[in-house]
Amino acid sequence: MRTMAAPAPPEETSPAAPGNGVSPRLRRIREVARAHFGERGYDAASMREIASAVGIKISTLYFHCATKEQLLFDVLQEIEQDWVQGLHAQVAAAGPTWTERLAAAVSFHVETGADRGVGMTLIKTDVRVLTEEHRRQHLALRNLYEKQFRDLIVGGIEAGEFRQVDPKLTAFAIVGIGLTVGYWFQPDGPLTRQEVAAHYVDLILHSLASGSFATVPESGLSESSQAPLPREHASSASVAAPQEPKR
Repeated sequence: MRTMAAPAPPEETSPAAPGNGVSPRLRRIREVARAHFGERGYDAASMREIASAVGIKISTLYFHCATKEQLLFDVLQEIEQDWVQGLHAQVAAAGPTWTERLAAAVSFHVETGADRGVGMTLIKTDVRVLTEEHRRQHLALRNLYEKQFRDLIVGGIEAGEFRQVDPKLTAFAIVGIGLTVGYWFQPDGPLTRQEVAAHYVDLILHSLASGSFATVPESGLSESSQAPLPREHASSASVAAPQEPKR
């Protein structure tokens, strides 16, 4: 049985997040760009419309960001860096078992993915629009995020808390579930993002639990989250399949 230890901070495999030390105007530009990329996708997003929404001239936008590709890269890196650091913090603050740690990780991932400007930007982005160097940096950071889930699953298997599954495929499925929440979640709907997250925590942990560890942490489930999802929260959209992970 594997000895449980506090998760180590994720290794730095890319430059500091583009959001570090940026001006309020540039931060606002990236916030607006995130929303536009998330709603419309990269190709349909307009730099002129982004500039207008920020309240600046198009020339001012290009002063802050030379190309639309660079703006997309900065937005993606900011999202991924926040996710890597936020996920690590949630897991570190969770209980001592791998089940509790994975519950915290799934909850964080789903709640964050419910933000359309976050999950939808990541889902709608074809990384092939990035330059080769930007693509390399983005994929390295994304892998760092997914690796935290793989490590939690491997730890739970070795500790006897989770049944034998493929850690890579399982982590990929969890990440995909969280990202697609942004397709249909409505902040004014019948369930909060925390309750939606609790449903997924329950589903995922029960699917992974070994015979002797079939109990989901009570802290992750509210009374309302144990009821079936209302029809309004069922996704009627055609969800694009995530890319197959590298084995």
